[in-house]
Amino acid sequence: MKLEAADFAALDDSQRSAVLEALVGALTADGVVGPEEVARFDQIVLAYPWGIKRDVLVAMVKGIKARLAEVKTPAQANDFVASIAARLPSPALRDKLFATMASLALADGQINRKEAIALELFMISFGITSERMAAIKAAVTGKPATPVAPTGN
Repeated sequence: MKLEAADFAALDDSQRSAVLEALVGALTADGVVGPEEVARFDQIVLAYPWGIKRDVLVAMVKGIKARLAEVKTPAQANDFVASIAARLPSPALRDKLFATMASLALADGQINRKEAIALELFMISFGITSERMAAIKAAVTGKPATPVAPTGN
């Protein structure tokens, strides 16, 4: 489960921008961007048909990073993520994008606390249920999904 070029090609410019914003958000969530994450980000981003020149894409990434640097409060983070979610047309697309983001966060071998918090915010804003989350986790980690046990008696 990942966002693929065919999914991406069907998006309009606003939706493509939302995808790029989400990916940059996942890349920079913990404030530390390691070489494994950069390599994974480049691999992901360059696989999509953006319809623009590479230097324009690089400028867009820099602009998103600059906007994210101005996000200082939980309310601002919520607004940023809500804006992305509002521009993505379907739950299936959100699931694929979330899985792609999680694989990016995991590129260095772990998802740290700041990355987990950011991913949780996206999960909530994207409306990803616990069942869908289990399937996404299994797809990203390669480990079988653990069924969610009902609570209460």
